[in-house]
Amino acid sequence: MFVVVRTLRGAALLVAAILLGAADPPPPAPVIPHAETLFGMTFDDPYHWMENGGPAFDHWITAAGSYTRNMLDRIPGHAAVLRELRKLDDGETQVSSTVFVNGLYFALKRRPEDAAAKLYVKGADRAAESVLIDPARFDANGTRGGIDYWSVSPNARYVAYGVSLGGAEIGTLRVKEVATGTDLPEQIDRTRAARPSWMDDASFLYSRLPPPAPGAGQELLGGRVYLHNVGTDPTQDVAVFGPGLAAALDLPRGFYFRGLADPTSSMVVAEYDPGLTASARAVFTAPKSGLRSGSAFQKVAGLEDDIRGVVLHGDQIYLRTVHDAPRQRILRTSAIAPDLAHAAVVVPEGSGTISSFVPASDALYVQLREEGIGRVLRVPWNGTPQQVALPFDGATAALTANAATAGFVLRLQNWTHSPVVIAYDPEADVFTNTGIAPASRVSFDDIEWIEVRAPTPDSQFVPLSIVARRGAPRDGRHPVLMYVYGAYGVAVDPNFSPMRRAWFDRGGIYVVVHVRGSGGFGDEWHRAGKLENKPKSISDFVAAAEYLVKNYWANPDSIGALGASAGGVVVGGAISDRPDLFAAALVQVGLLNPLRLGQLPIGPSNVGEFGSTATEDGVRMLYAIDAYQRIRDGVEYPGVMISTALNDTRVLPWMPAKFAARLQAADSGPKPVLLRVEEAGGHSVGTREEAEQDVADTYTFLLWQEGVPGFQPEQ
Repeated sequence: MFVVVRTLRGAALLVAAILLGAADPPPPAPVIPHAETLFGMTFDDPYHWMENGGPAFDHWITAAGSYTRNMLDRIPGHAAVLRELRKLDDGETQVSSTVFVNGLYFALKRRPEDAAAKLYVKGADRAAESVLIDPARFDANGTRGGIDYWSVSPNARYVAYGVSLGGAEIGTLRVKEVATGTDLPEQIDRTRAARPSWMDDASFLYSRLPPPAPGAGQELLGGRVYLHNVGTDPTQDVAVFGPGLAAALDLPRGFYFRGLADPTSSMVVAEYDPGLTASARAVFTAPKSGLRSGSAFQKVAGLEDDIRGVVLHGDQIYLRTVHDAPRQRILRTSAIAPDLAHAAVVVPEGSGTISSFVPASDALYVQLREEGIGRVLRVPWNGTPQQVALPFDGATAALTANAATAGFVLRLQNWTHSPVVIAYDPEADVFTNTGIAPASRVSFDDIEWIEVRAPTPDSQFVPLSIVARRGAPRDGRHPVLMYVYGAYGVAVDPNFSPMRRAWFDRGGIYVVVHVRGSGGFGDEWHRAGKLENKPKSISDFVAAAEYLVKNYWANPDSIGALGASAGGVVVGGAISDRPDLFAAALVQVGLLNPLRLGQLPIGPSNVGEFGSTATEDGVRMLYAIDAYQRIRDGVEYPGVMISTALNDTRVLPWMPAKFAARLQAADSGPKPVLLRVEEAGGHSVGTREEAEQDVADTYTFLLWQEGVPGFQPEQ
């Protein structure tokens, strides 16, 4: 039976509800004693029952989400902020990615009139564009569709793309004919990040997940690479690479598998990895002509070779590696007869960190980061690297090229300059604005950013990007939003958000903390914040907050922390270790109970980043960063809002819910602990309306907890 425990937190929530004129809070979550012993270590888990779902969990999370929605809507100033955000966002175009193929630009973007991103197409010689793929046509039973991935054939006749519902990310692969806008009959289900890679104008490789066992959910690992011929029955597709297909290769089941083809090559590439953004991958090649007959792949590189990316050009294979090169270098060897030990060094390790590379007809183009600023190198085939001068300093993203076309397409932006999609002509050495991303109407002329480094207790220096109004006084009285991710070697590059204007106009300061575990500063910076070193990500974030206080950017009553997904490890750990240092914290779809990571679909792919309960060392590593386990009874915590999404297939809803319930029961302070529930969303924010609502909730909760006038309830 469920035991309902009422605490001081319940009384505090009731007071907050009364002050805001909201309904009474729902009863605290039931407590059912449960403990697990691992390698002699026992861990209490009073909300373990939530992991099984069921009516009791559904009732509690629904009530908690409804209460939070009611509270947020009643915060003074919330409605005004939401109106302002909608006005700022109105007229804005957001571009995710762009490619130029056979004289046509294809761009996944969300125009002002779009609720969700659509795939647009236009000719290079005309401004008019048309919608090629509208995911709304796949909406079903009130659940929205979204484009997960897309790939254009070499002659731009077809687009292979995937759509899933409600942000679930597992959906159906389809093929559309560009000229007519018609979908071909074939539909391939169980695809997640299928990465269609075209062999030629009418066939492509793609990844597909295995069928689930009877009564079980869909696994995210262990799929295979298939070959599909356009216009044929997908049930006849041949599996060409993956576990169980070639005993000699001994391919592990719990990994991600991908295929890579290039129309200019007689070879294809296959690879597998654990699924982490910065993980090593094993690489194989095989003759293109032999795939249909089951030709065997040969191994080019193993996981021990630390390969982070692969490009195929003709019968040469280019490999991006961190082996003996923390900031990465690029090697070249034959795809037909690979010899990694004697591979040529095409791009040596330098001061910048290489992040991606793409092949064009004229050259290999290499994207790198140097002290947070994006750079691009042009490496002519069999030539020497040369830096391409970009129009302005900022973050480079979505670098794409085409094997049949010279030059590249790139999105460039920084904290104060809205994104622009530019195309590079190497013969003239000039950039052209494609017009795909119109300039923002929102001015950031009065905003500046500075880069600083905060000292840590172990004599390191963590980089901070501080964005604020030019000349803002250092009096410690500004509301501060500290953002962190800090995992998988992912870098948070300078990015422009027109809605951030509402934060700056209320005196706000925006700070990104590049803790150890993040990317952009070499592989050693990532390794310094993973596995047994992961607690350093948390201590770096705490050190950054202390730096802001010491240098009068903020005070503990004005600092709000924000982390999403893996960023939940850092923010959850920071408020567990130093609740006195923060006025508020928000964790969105966060990894807050890492000891139970193995129960999530993404669990197996995270072992290399956080550890596993299969070993004693792994248990100790996970416990050291488990915010749920480290909550202490009777402590006064900052105001906290935890967000979850019911369609999240990565961090299942029970994990944020468990943390919220435990914190509500343990906290002795007067501030609220709320659980925000997105009923129609997944791990990522979907529609424009959802994004605007999310930012409005974030800003108003922080401004309320940080004591900003105009956001405080009447006493």
